[in-house]
Amino acid sequence: MPEDLRMQPAALATRWSAGSIRITSRTVAAGEVSRRLGITPGQQFERDSLMSPLNPTSARRDTSVWLRRSGLPDDTGLVDDVRALVALFDGRREGLASLLDDCDLELRLGFGSEDGQGGCVLPAPLLSELGALGLDVVLDLYPPEPATADASA
Repeated sequence: MPEDLRMQPAALATRWSAGSIRITSRTVAAGEVSRRLGITPGQQFERDSLMSPLNPTSARRDTSVWLRRSGLPDDTGLVDDVRALVALFDGRREGLASLLDDCDLELRLGFGSEDGQGGCVLPAPLLSELGALGLDVVLDLYPPEPATADASA
């Protein structure tokens, strides 16, 4: 008699999410972004710096890059990442506005799961706060890895 699969507990899918702010510019140095915002980045790279500092023949960056991650664990939901990053700019909106003309400002959100399923709801008040910051939203979705065939089969 075949097993009734409906009676089996559902396997827990491994899910992750992450959020960051990324600011790039051809004219404003990453150090200047930090000065205007009064925020230390997690990473920054200046325009014309080597893409691979250990390889002197590597390509050079055509923009400065300023990055700040939410700092939350990967198993925290996207809404919490967005809230943490919006809160980071509380009291710093003038500095952020000073970058709008010369920089590309992005809220980058990533999501992946083993089964390819998942989602979130971004509440309207949070979206309003996000819109007031002038950040573009970039969603990076990572589909599950394809199953590999067993070589011994």
